[in-house]
Amino acid sequence: MAWFGQGKDTIEWEEFRDDVLFYKWPAKEIKKGSKLIIREGQRAIFYANGIVEGVFEQPGNFDIVTQITPFLSTLKGVFSLRGDTGMRAEVYFVNAKQLLLPWGTRQRIMMPSPDVPSGIPIGANGNLVIEFRDYQAFISKIAGVKSTYSLDDISERIMGELNPVIAECMLGGQSTIGLNALIGLQANSRSLGKKIATELDNELLEIGLGVADFNILSLNYPPELQAMAEKVAAQSFVGDVGKYSAISLADSFGKEGGGGAGAQMAQMAMGMQMAQQMTANMNNNNQQAGAKQQDAADTRFCTKCRKMMSSKFCPDCGSETV
Repeated sequence: MAWFGQGKDTIEWEEFRDDVLFYKWPAKEIKKGSKLIIREGQRAIFYANGIVEGVFEQPGNFDIVTQITPFLSTLKGVFSLRGDTGMRAEVYFVNAKQLLLPWGTRQRIMMPSPDVPSGIPIGANGNLVIEFRDYQAFISKIAGVKSTYSLDDISERIMGELNPVIAECMLGGQSTIGLNALIGLQANSRSLGKKIATELDNELLEIGLGVADFNILSLNYPPELQAMAEKVAAQSFVGDVGKYSAISLADSFGKEGGGGAGAQMAQMAMGMQMAQQMTANMNNNNQQAGAKQQDAADTRFCTKCRKMMSSKFCPDCGSETV
């Protein structure tokens, strides 16, 4: 009796690498007497007639006829027939491990900000952990056209989804985000990473993959904006904030060179903020000086006992002073 061809085959994925998501066994016919070998971290998936017939997860060496086909609904009936029916079965091996994938924004994300109308350019990098969620979706949309699929291949798909997801999560439902909030994103990178993981997981579920974790290692800004952030942090060590702002503002205008349009706009915005702070400090100082002058004007001496008095009548002798 012929059973998907004569002879024996060993169905296995020998060159198992961590950077490969799946491997498609090249033969399209399963021969009688064949063996299936599943290694640690692998899953073997039998696929026929456009559907997944069975997923085998336990590592080991299995006989196709006695240990595998009883669990394959369509192929089980075919195997009981005499002769070669022409039925074909495909076997896919998938990497069941969680895979670490480095990521990075390929171009800076222009974040809308009320401080800088043209937007503030931000870059980011880190790593994410991907895993399988739906074998059927993965085989139907990915495995059917390639014999292998690596991390490099999936990174193209992820990078295409990443920038808008990051921007959306940074904004947090707002239309714009302030300069100080943007600079403070690094301190909240863990919670931001969880939001991005949830959104990116929803996007990748379409191809049967998911995001188990998402880590932000760094957020980077233009050098000019970063320098401004460092100066803002240094203000806590300076007693006279108004004087420090004036020095910083003069220093920013005194330096030669430039930068991108976004960086120059950010610099101008910070300069305007410093100027506003200086004006507020000057107004506050003038008010305090005026109050002191008023206090001095209200202070007088009694013409009889020469005691200091702050009202019309002397508190000691009761004399009235005009």
